[in-house]
Amino acid sequence: MAVLVACALGVAALLLLVWANARAAITIAVAEVRDGKLEITRGGLSPRVVSDMRDIVSRPRIKSATVRIVRAKDHARVEVAGDVPEQQLQRLRNVVGTLPLAQLVKATRR
Repeated sequence: MAVLVACALGVAALLLLVWANARAAITIAVAEVRDGKLEITRGGLSPRVVSDMRDIVSRPRIKSATVRIVRAKDHARVEVAGDVPEQQLQRLRNVVGTLPLAQLVKATRR
């Protein structure tokens, strides 16, 4: 019985690891919002997108939120955790959703 429980826990841990890696693979960028200030904590976005997002979170000021931009089929999708009014959430979606992925992601090639 102990072997069965150990195997079940091992499979559960493996599935959690696979899920976390798949989630990280589709994430374009993660940004933290604190007192109306946006900071990119992971990934990269084009300066135009970052500027537009900073304007959105500063007026009216969002106290605290996490904004995750992930790849969807042919576009990017915005996921927000925190207390963000629906109007500002829609504005964030509009900024991210209007650009193709190639223009959204920060170019690192020279």
